[in-house]
Amino acid sequence: MNFLIIRRSVAKHCFLCILLVILAGIQTPALAQFGNLLKQLEKAVPQQSAQNQQVSSNRRSGGLVPSEKWCQVTTGSLGKLKVDTSVIASEFKIVDLDSLQDDFRKVFLKSEINKTFPGVGFFRASFETERVRAIYDTFLGFPEPATLAALIQLSRSNDPQERPDAVMALTFIHLQAQELSVNKDRWWQLFQSVKDEVHYTVLSFKARLNAYGEYGPKNLPQALADISRAGGLQNNYSLGEGGVKKEFDTQNYQMVTQFTAFDIFRNEPNAPSRRQWEPLMKIVLEIEKEQEDFAKRLPNTRVGSMYAEANKLNLESVKLGDEIIRRTQGGNQLLGALESLKSLRSTAPGDKPVFEDISADIQAEQLKMFAKLGTLDIEQKQLLIKAQERRLLAQGIIAQSYGELFRLMTSNMSSIPKMAAPLPALTQANNALIQSCIISSKWEQAMRARDVPKPDIKKTEAMVSDLQSRYKD
Repeated sequence: MNFLIIRRSVAKHCFLCILLVILAGIQTPALAQFGNLLKQLEKAVPQQSAQNQQVSSNRRSGGLVPSEKWCQVTTGSLGKLKVDTSVIASEFKIVDLDSLQDDFRKVFLKSEINKTFPGVGFFRASFETERVRAIYDTFLGFPEPATLAALIQLSRSNDPQERPDAVMALTFIHLQAQELSVNKDRWWQLFQSVKDEVHYTVLSFKARLNAYGEYGPKNLPQALADISRAGGLQNNYSLGEGGVKKEFDTQNYQMVTQFTAFDIFRNEPNAPSRRQWEPLMKIVLEIEKEQEDFAKRLPNTRVGSMYAEANKLNLESVKLGDEIIRRTQGGNQLLGALESLKSLRSTAPGDKPVFEDISADIQAEQLKMFAKLGTLDIEQKQLLIKAQERRLLAQGIIAQSYGELFRLMTSNMSSIPKMAAPLPALTQANNALIQSCIISSKWEQAMRARDVPKPDIKKTEAMVSDLQSRYKD
């Protein structure tokens, strides 16, 4: 995620490093995961000034540079990998690949599956390699055959890091979509193939298996040992233990192991070393209270105004897409199918989001319908450009919100709970930007196929700058 803006990495590094300083007297192996974050902060802080200068320059020119830079990572996640979609049949019961998108969008609506596996989204940014993380995020944001096939191929490669990363990514997808798996135990078979490897994603999932006992015997000491071992890997990789330095994704903040440790000591009165963790647990409870309060205040903040504007623009893009379809022969019938989808989505389970949904499934349906349309008239082409313009505007605003969230966090550096309050909003902004990048890229491809020009980027940049100047706390 190399967009030129104050990134989530700096914010979370700051939070965890200050936490490390406060808890320096707590001697427990489970805290080893915090060990190298102070050094990371020292590296991140000098970058902050340069990034601030770039963000200021972008704002003066109204730049969409941050989101465009970031989108290059997401939409280009497959790189030069040659993908063979025929491998999908070896993992999932999907005969018609045209239905893959619909099938997975439905199962991705499920949330809070169990304690061990809350859902596929819980394991975002929990891989060792950037490529697998980007492909996994892309598939969750907009499931397509190529990205799923890429994960399957990487899970069968000889790469010592990408292979277990991809195996775990597939394990999570199989757990989420067991009804689509070639057999209901496929996730377990995949996990067994890597369970003995010293790898962050493997160890973090083993910790959860041992912590909750939902898929086998419960073993809290082993869960904490897994967490401790996983927490030391980033430092080991950077030092090149064994003579080889290894990659550790810069977006992996080891939050899965931290959340697991916090949950163990919150809910297990007989957990080992519990007394040593009591100061940490007190801070965690204070953080949760501050995050709840921040969520209530958010609509009245500058960031809340940004989010509201982005939501409005995304909704307008959907309505413009509806209008393009309505103006074609049989368009009203197609819109009827879309309305049914919108009604279904409105009753879908899940927590109330900070961001309104980017409507990836509705956008996907519009793209399918768009592919069936005949020749577009001039007005339809103009509507198509306007819709894309609004998507890019929303995308730019979401990207700009990162800097604002960083400002809110660093203004409260004297209080860890207050500083951590915006983290849920930051996470959801990240997911919203992933979907926005993928969707705008898909529409750009559709426009190119119909010989429809892209929006004037300079005009769009100027509009982002103008909108940003209106935001008030």
